[in-house]
Amino acid sequence: MPELSLVDEIIQTAASTGYHPRSDRQSGAQSKAIVRDLLERCPLMRERATAGELVVKLTHHQRVGHEDWKIDIAFGTSAVRQPPLAGAITEAPPVLIQIAIELKSIWTEHNKAMRNRFRDFSAFHGHAHRYNERVVAGAFLVVNASDRFYSPLNAGRPEAVTRHGGAAGNGKSAARKAIDLFRSIHLRNAASDLPGLEALGVAVIEHDNFVLMPPELRARYGEGAPSRVIPGPPAPQMGDPLHYETFLQRICEHYRTRFG
Repeated sequence: MPELSLVDEIIQTAASTGYHPRSDRQSGAQSKAIVRDLLERCPLMRERATAGELVVKLTHHQRVGHEDWKIDIAFGTSAVRQPPLAGAITEAPPVLIQIAIELKSIWTEHNKAMRNRFRDFSAFHGHAHRYNERVVAGAFLVVNASDRFYSPLNAGRPEAVTRHGGAAGNGKSAARKAIDLFRSIHLRNAASDLPGLEALGVAVIEHDNFVLMPPELRARYGEGAPSRVIPGPPAPQMGDPLHYETFLQRICEHYRTRFG
């Protein structure tokens, strides 16, 4: 059975188990898919991972000055050669971080969430380049373009379902506005470049989260729509700097030029 693409992993997990803001189920599946895809696309990373020279740690914590820098995916060098016993790469804390990737999402309340995620990404690449200006700092963002969204945290409130995009309920317009904000993040092309990220990827989905809605609320709000990946706009298209393939290519190229 062929492996699922990253966006298919995201939508399958959301459709089957729903999204809960206090669960790390989504980020865990995304992390594994991104690690797999990077090793497939980047021969140098794959070669060093096979030799045990490159390791990866999911949810890694690194001190930078007096602050705790939390990294969803941290690639780097190993203290000793650790050829992988199973899989394509050894999972271990890196001695020297070379690639750091942050995973975030905007499922609902786009206006507030997009500002928070923008600050998260800015802080992330700040930590990365204070640690080492050569670090390849990447970020991946999932944006929900569904017109409606049910949050389990709203179950006891008068309006348990949020309508996106104002009274018209246009989730795609809310998603487009969020994505446009992230286009203002500078993508660095050299270690001496202006502050920013080396790579930024965005995926757009439609998921109303009704799969988690209690039966007593379904009588009021009706059945949910099928969860799906958005293939067209506002999702970044092939060749866009924010497309997932560009995200992978930029990480691979920066790794090769800085640590090759």
